[in-house]
Amino acid sequence: MQLKTKAIMAHVMVILNLLFPFIYFFIFISWLKNKKSNDDMLRVAINEAFILATITFIIFTSLITAVLVHYGFKSTFTLVAGEIYYMLIIPLCFFPAIMGVARNNADRVYYYPMIAKLLK
Repeated sequence: MQLKTKAIMAHVMVILNLLFPFIYFFIFISWLKNKKSNDDMLRVAINEAFILATITFIIFTSLITAVLVHYGFKSTFTLVAGEIYYMLIIPLCFFPAIMGVARNNADRVYYYPMIAKLLK
């Protein structure tokens, strides 16, 4: 697979991870294989995609754990937590991933806004 395609797939997997958390394991495997790539675009894409996917995976599993252990699926907490996740977390993470796909498709390196500041 070409390096550009791998970089684009890293951003696409972040988008899929928002709705299907098991995709995180594919991102992790991809990160292990490509984290020290010589290509700047692939290295930046996979490292930042891994960080964003880790953050969203932790948020999602924390919400599901809280619902299962403490509140149950018939509680108001479940409704509010689901609304916050789907109305706030997903759009905040979806936009940078889409921008990453577009910029990598144009052969440019794209840094996620907040993650790039954390890495520097």
